[in-house]
Amino acid sequence: MLEMKAYDQDYVAACRARDESQVAMFHEVVTAARSHRGDGTDLESALDSLESEYFNNMLIVLEGCFAYRSRAVEGADGNPLNEVRVLARSLVQNGGTVVADAQLPLDPARSVLGLEVGDSVRLTLQDYRRVSDAFFREIERRFIDEQH
Repeated sequence: MLEMKAYDQDYVAACRARDESQVAMFHEVVTAARSHRGDGTDLESALDSLESEYFNNMLIVLEGCFAYRSRAVEGADGNPLNEVRVLARSLVQNGGTVVADAQLPLDPARSVLGLEVGDSVRLTLQDYRRVSDAFFREIERRFIDEQH
């Protein structure tokens, strides 16, 4: 597939809506589960495990929706697009441990999540919301095709 230098606003909006729907669904399930718990010990542990697996996978899907974006348009300044690209690769190819990427250096002090090389990627709902919101803002800033 050719690299994408621009995305149609409708495509980006549809991706964002699908993303927000999945986040809301997770929140509803967790809220319902917590309202029907007994002592909660096993439930909380299971929900914590589910949360990181779910949102780590959501990050991979988010990256997949825009995987063919142009590197030239994306830039390599440690922006949220770079962060999602590196974290998704870390999840898929490195067992969930943040990898160094010489072409996309991330400064933990300036990144959305503040993860460093060697850290484990275990996203929470709040982590995912922060990084996905920043990602979509950057997609819209750099990639929206104003001609459509």
